[in-house]
Amino acid sequence: MRKRHCTCGADGDVHRETRRTADGREEIVYRVICPVCGQIGPAVPAEGKDESVVIAEAVEAWNVMIASVRPLEA
Repeated sequence: MRKRHCTCGADGDVHRETRRTADGREEIVYRVICPVCGQIGPAVPAEGKDESVVIAEAVEAWNVMIASVRPLEA
């Protein structure tokens, strides 16, 4: 799957993060973050999924987010 460029034109990087949920548990999420402008894609929880699947889902979530900002870009 091809990752779309950020709205600033840079290539985003997939990051693995640990965050605390409202009930106090720690959760691992993946998201795409732009190293130039800092734009952050949606967080995709990794619980119960293979890492490659979660990365693909994070890239897809990023692509959907960027497409909503630039809908006419192919």
